[in-house]
Amino acid sequence: MRIAVTIFSQIIAVPIYLHYWSIETYGAWILVQSIVSFLTIFDIAHHNYLGNEFLKTGRQNRSEIAAMFSTGMLVAFIVSIFTFTIICILALSGTISQWVGISAATAQPFEIALLLTCGTWVLTITFTGLLGRVLNPFGYFPLSAWSGVLFAIISTAASVAAVYFGAGLVATTIATCVATFICHSMLAVILFRIARQEKLISAKFEMARGFSRFHASLALGVQSGLEILRQQGVRFILLPLSGMGQMIAFATMRTGANLALQGVGTITAPLMPELMAFLVNRDQPRTESAFSVIWLMLCVVLVPAVLVVQYLAPTLFPIWTQGKIEFDPVLFALLSLAVLVYALAQPAIAVVNGNNLIREQVAISTFATVITVGGIYLLVPLMGVRGAALALLTGEVGTLLLYVHTAKKWLTGVGMRWPTSAFATASLSLVVAGLGMFSIIFFQSHAGLCLMLALVAQVLVLISYWSQLPLIAREAATTQAVRFLPQLLRKRLDKTVGSTS
Repeated sequence: MRIAVTIFSQIIAVPIYLHYWSIETYGAWILVQSIVSFLTIFDIAHHNYLGNEFLKTGRQNRSEIAAMFSTGMLVAFIVSIFTFTIICILALSGTISQWVGISAATAQPFEIALLLTCGTWVLTITFTGLLGRVLNPFGYFPLSAWSGVLFAIISTAASVAAVYFGAGLVATTIATCVATFICHSMLAVILFRIARQEKLISAKFEMARGFSRFHASLALGVQSGLEILRQQGVRFILLPLSGMGQMIAFATMRTGANLALQGVGTITAPLMPELMAFLVNRDQPRTESAFSVIWLMLCVVLVPAVLVVQYLAPTLFPIWTQGKIEFDPVLFALLSLAVLVYALAQPAIAVVNGNNLIREQVAISTFATVITVGGIYLLVPLMGVRGAALALLTGEVGTLLLYVHTAKKWLTGVGMRWPTSAFATASLSLVVAGLGMFSIIFFQSHAGLCLMLALVAQVLVLISYWSQLPLIAREAATTQAVRFLPQLLRKRLDKTVGSTS
């Protein structure tokens, strides 16, 4: 549902933004969202660190989680106020506007929009972020997930409606912030009541330990900052190198890739509580089962989707952007491949992140960021924004290899193993996707045939992957898939399975 809402909102939102706003205003809007993500990295890192600690502690240690959460909430609010103060200083002094190259005419509304967005973040996500995480070990992840779907609908509707009725950057930001504040305030009340019922609210504040945990999360913040710089910070680097027009073209063509990233997140985030429980219990079959769900998502959904979109994009993209942004098929293919590599790495990333192996995370992110940023400065002057996409893909490949190596090492250390055969077969999907997309690009007169051949090849890879899965992994994958079938088909499938068994 979250993917569907995001796709639908992007299809509607981007044409409206480009119709009613200038390229400069739309670029400022994109930069506000990116900068907020970058400047709140230490707050989010603290949330993620505590969220992993809640999962590692386990629901059986309720009192320990309660003390950790209550102290963490107070520390999180103090940290967010400090962060907001720094953002105010940087914004009001004009430092951020100069840093990202905003024109003088757009600087003031850009700074106001940035401050409003950051202020709303302090008053909302500071609380709901930790409340949602502390309830995850107790089975309340679906509530937070469905709330995210609702909030995506409301916030997008608020911003699009504001633009449609003639609002500028500041007025649109106000409308979005008001909608966000109302939604998160209601969610905070609901989650707080549940946390109190679950006896997760403690009057015992251990501030020394709370700040000690925040200090431990700083390294995770550095890692998150490097990841954001590598993923979203590319826009900041591209702006002075290629100009606003090319930066917007890059960001807009990356919309499909971002949707795929969210698709990966909708699979990995719900699996984290279960996966951590399997790892704590050293349950090899169920751990592989959790991995298989992610890689099946890659084989069954993501690879076919990027192939079909690559085929349709040359026709649909100009209509979607109203002819204001030229479609670059090679750029689009490189960005799509980067997402597929990221999806392939998710099980390894989950093992490393879930166990709070912070030193390894920082080292991997540092390596990948150096490769990506260095590649951008080297390749963009030679290849334009295609060089940025190639640098991003190279960084993702390096990240994949290092995370898999680290996950293998950790699993071996606790008497478990990395599913090498299944991983190798799932990796073939990326080869099929790459060959398929570039054959569609370079053999345009036979693009339909290239698409069909690539899809057939992917079906063969899927059959090979499925045959290698252990029985428990097949059962888990089947259970997940059956949830999406109509009730009548479910009953018939159950009868068929029952008769064969």
